[in-house]
Amino acid sequence: MLSISTLAFSTDTTEDIGKKLFQEKCSECHQQDGNSKDKEIPNIAGTSAILTFDIMDQFKSGDRKSKPIKLKDSAATGDKTETDMNEITKALKTNEIEAIAFFLVKQKSKPASQAFDQDLAKKGKEIHMDLCENCHVDEGTNNIEDASILRGQWKNYLQSQFKVLSEGERYMPRRMKKRFRKLSDEDKKALIEFYISPAN
Repeated sequence: MLSISTLAFSTDTTEDIGKKLFQEKCSECHQQDGNSKDKEIPNIAGTSAILTFDIMDQFKSGDRKSKPIKLKDSAATGDKTETDMNEITKALKTNEIEAIAFFLVKQKSKPASQAFDQDLAKKGKEIHMDLCENCHVDEGTNNIEDASILRGQWKNYLQSQFKVLSEGERYMPRRMKKRFRKLSDEDKKALIEFYISPAN
């Protein structure tokens, strides 16, 4: 569990420090509040502090691999043209990752607006309620502890993550792996269409 008592910052609050760090290290890709405008980069605003910390820790240790990200403002990053989450997190201390996690959980998630297939989304909802709702509650909109927000996520990002999950290139909790293996390719497509559809 995260604890503010572990932080070594002085007069600034944890959230303020997290905001400053996020804007310096993360905003070029994830925008100022974590709501990405890039279809390949996830919306992370509102993600639970526990999950954010765990994911960033996985990137930092190398347990989770990140693909290179092309930078738009290379001048602001020492003229580098690309980076990745493994490189970014390696430069962060544990208490800095905690501060970013506390900042992100306070941000409001803004679902991406995108076209979707209504028939597939309807099928996807049934699959979600049967296999995924126990963890990704409230039809994938809730940010409880170790479950990510799925509704309103970018389609391109979801497709890339379903691919690495299917190929075994990304870690899955045991309870998720058991359910994910039941999904056909068509089931996965349907789930993605449901997740990109607007929540009621």
